[in-house]
Amino acid sequence: MTLNLIEAGRKGGSSPKHKWTEEEREIVRRDYRHTRASRQEIAGRLGVSEYGVAGQVSMMGIAKRSDRRRWTEEEEEQLAELITRSAPTTVARIMHRSVNSIVVKSKRLGCQRRYRDGWFTKRETCEILGVDHKWVQRRIDSGELKATYHNGHRPCQRGAAMWHIAQGDLRLFIIRRCDELTSRNVDLITIVALLTERM
Repeated sequence: MTLNLIEAGRKGGSSPKHKWTEEEREIVRRDYRHTRASRQEIAGRLGVSEYGVAGQVSMMGIAKRSDRRRWTEEEEEQLAELITRSAPTTVARIMHRSVNSIVVKSKRLGCQRRYRDGWFTKRETCEILGVDHKWVQRRIDSGELKATYHNGHRPCQRGAAMWHIAQGDLRLFIIRRCDELTSRNVDLITIVALLTERM
């Protein structure tokens, strides 16, 4: 059931959907050149449809050239600092770049993505799941998503950053309730890493 989050090709048809691996996504991320010819070449190499490659390109946010500007040394230093404590979606917003640009550059720099020794804030959880804070709060209140208080005190209504959500608890929630994650803003890169326990 969790594989629905990482399958491309949601067009109709009776053929089985391709189950994308992180290695295949890395090939798309590395070799896509913003042309149909490159989509077709990647599709042929991986044995998938051109539409499937196009779907991955869209989901990874690399369909446009808009943010293909050169990185400065100052930006690289800022990225190295931010990526160790914030989700890629947060870093992308701060640095005005795509999530894919942040992920690719952090890998090339050898930066390790860490999340406070294995936990997320409520705000980061919202960004990963592509939902608003009220959606997450309802799941916390119902017990579906386990979360603890910061310093033992219940956060105020606006205290999105004061909840501690353990990496393992978020992973279990995604596995159990993946059918609810239908937003186009889900952070697929982080979700796949959680599901494959690569974080």
